[in-house]
Amino acid sequence: MRSLDKTSHCRRVVAFLSAGIAATVLTLLSTELAASDDKLSGLPSLVLGGQTATAQTFQFETPFNNLVNAGSLSIVLEKTTLDEVKATFGGDIRSRSVEGLSIGWLCYELSTGDLPRRIWFVANGRDGAAPAEKPVTFISTEEVADEADKCDTPTVALAPLLLPVPTLKDGTDALEKRFGAAPKQGMVRYAHQQQGEQNTMVMQSLVYRLKGGQIDGIAFTQITSK
Repeated sequence: MRSLDKTSHCRRVVAFLSAGIAATVLTLLSTELAASDDKLSGLPSLVLGGQTATAQTFQFETPFNNLVNAGSLSIVLEKTTLDEVKATFGGDIRSRSVEGLSIGWLCYELSTGDLPRRIWFVANGRDGAAPAEKPVTFISTEEVADEADKCDTPTVALAPLLLPVPTLKDGTDALEKRFGAAPKQGMVRYAHQQQGEQNTMVMQSLVYRLKGGQIDGIAFTQITSK
């Protein structure tokens, strides 16, 4: 495990941008989207809008399994569509399109137990498909203390996401064990990049927000680009 130097960090940020996520959301978070009630907020807006690009970044050597257990549905990044998530948990798919860029998302509000939280499923790209038909490429979950007017209550139990990486309520020690280094406060990013099939590049990115040594927000992404 090593902290990325400035040149390597910039290369990875450029690779991330070229994959389309930040470029899409930076455009969609323009005046047109900001004036709407339907918009990304919380941790997803920070991550996808590029506002965490300056977070300390570490490279991890072993990619995480991109299968996410969400109770009634197992979600595979870049394969499971927003329509499939909606068919299982209900809710309304929100979307925005600007100049060939499109993004769609589902947001659920959960208040079970002592962990009120929001879970976001996001799909984006330029492939021309309707947002509901696009595969999920980004998932985020975070603790919340306020109410979100535009987040839905799932129609069936949405179990706490069983992730292949440390998650909410885990702490700095869990991140250190998995990735080798972690702060006690603020944002940190972990990145992995590897060659995929047919000369593609697969990039995985995890962004954690920590408060007092505890994880209170996580966002993770998998994008395959040529």
